[in-house]
Order: sequence, then C-alpha cells, then structure tokens
Amino acid sequence: MNNYLVSSIIIFGIFTVFTLVIYNDVIELNDNSPEGSFFYEFDTSVLQTRAYFFSPVMTEFMNILSDFGREYFWIFVPIMLFIFGGIDGKIVAVIILISFILVIPLTTLVKDLVDRDRPLVYYETSVNKLPVDESYPSGHASMVSAGAVATLLLLRKCPRQKLISVLLVIEAGLVCLSRLYLGVHYPTDLVGGILLGSGAALLVTSAHKMIERLVKFKI
Repeated sequence: MNNYLVSSIIIFGIFTVFTLVIYNDVIELNDNSPEGSFFYEFDTSVLQTRAYFFSPVMTEFMNILSDFGREYFWIFVPIMLFIFGGIDGKIVAVIILISFILVIPLTTLVKDLVDRDRPLVYYETSVNKLPVDESYPSGHASMVSAGAVATLLLLRKCPRQKLISVLLVIEAGLVCLSRLYLGVHYPTDLVGGILLGSGAALLVTSAHKMIERLVKFKI
C-alpha cells in the first residue's frame, strides 16, 4: 500500500466524519435548534464578516472566477498538459480526468444525502449565477481541489513544473474564495469539497505507475 493510497484513506475518513457532523447540524437546524453547534456558529460568523470586503471590482473578479474557474478552466488544463506537458503532463492530465470522473458523481451523491440548503440570506444581487443544487459539499471546491492536488503531487521535477503546480493551486484557492465571497457557500461546504477532491486525487494518484505504463504504451 503506497503513501498516496494511505493518505487518500485518511482524508476520506476525515471527510466522512466531517460530513456526519455537518449532517447532524442540518438536522438540528431543521429542528430549529442549531445553538451550541461550533460549525454553525463558525459558518455564520464568517459569512457575516464578508461585507467588510465588498467592492464592485472585487465582486466582478469573483464572479469571473466562480463562472469560469471550474469547468472551463479545468477542462482546458488537462488538455494543455496532455498536448504540451510531455510524459509527465500526459500522466497528470489522465489522473486529473479520472479524478473528475470520480469526484463529480460523489459530490452529487453527498449533496443529495446531506441536503443542506444554500445560505440564501447571504446572496448578493451582483451574483451572476444563483445555484439551484444543495450546498454541501462545494462542487467548485471538490473539482478544483482534485485538479490542483494531482498537479501538486506529480508536477515538481523542475522549476517550470513547480511553477505550473503553484499557479494551479493558487487558482484553485481563488475559486474556493470566490464561492465564499459571493455568499453561495458556507465555509464548511468548501472544507468538505476540498477534502473530497483531495481524497479523490490521492486515490487516483496511487495508481500513477500503472497510468504511466499505459501512457507510455499508447505513445
């Protein structure tokens, strides 16, 4: 059992426990008794402080990140890595795509099971796209985290690869921040998404030797 697989099991375990806590919060909130929940107090207090950071320019920037920083950007990334990234880029591109195939239905399943409402009271009129699905976990966070973790784990052999990895991690972080800034997610939604996406990326990365042989065989 390699380190990536062990790390994946640990992160999925943390995600499972974290999700159960959030689910319990949802039940308590539905029963009108959220008092005493640390996560509920944390979520609401963070969202309430967002007003101090609002500006028209920042809001427009965050809308762009939110609208285009997930599907559009992270479809473009593996394509570019596969075409221009050499063997390492092709391996990472395949891992990213498999991670997405794994994380997207998992995110949808957990959303349906937890059934957490969006923090509607915190929506801003300037939000371009109002979400219609459940809140936990964040689909944006799970997807960009899966992509960022895959690149961070395997693209680090030279300064150019390290720079690409760092830039992609920064982009993923900004996308997560945009969802919080726009008020469409609780902070714990983002934590759950990051855990889910990271666990999926680590799980797929644990098979990187097999994927490397497959890529080299196809070439």
